[in-house]
Amino acid sequence: MIRLRQLIPTALLINLSVAGAIVLSLAASAPAQGRKVGRNESKAERKERKEIEKVELKDEKERRKEDLNDLKEERKDLKEKRKVELKDEKERRKEEFNDLKEERKVLKEERKEDRKDLKEERKDLKEERKTRSKALKEKRK
Repeated sequence: MIRLRQLIPTALLINLSVAGAIVLSLAASAPAQGRKVGRNESKAERKERKEIEKVELKDEKERRKEDLNDLKEERKDLKEKRKVELKDEKERRKEEFNDLKEERKVLKEERKEDRKDLKEERKDLKEERKTRSKALKEKRK
């Protein structure tokens, strides 16, 4: 006669025993079927509890709505603030550009005057050299 243990592999027996232990632990931890938890509450208590939950949900919904409105206001204020800051920054840059432009204009005028003065100095030096050379030529004669 063949023994049952020889026909069934050892790994399968181990898996079956583990599965049996899991099923037993689940059965022990789950409440009995057909028995409702909290059944000993009276109808009035259940109704009161439902009313309280309903009021709490309504309050929560109202609070979320207020939070959303506050968030929208904050975003709007932040957007307005950024818009004002960008406008101020643009105005500041424009002023800096105009100041720089004016400074360049002044520097250009100064360079122009310096070139004019330098040209006059060269002309004066040239005239002085001519007069010196004439004076030297006359002395030589």
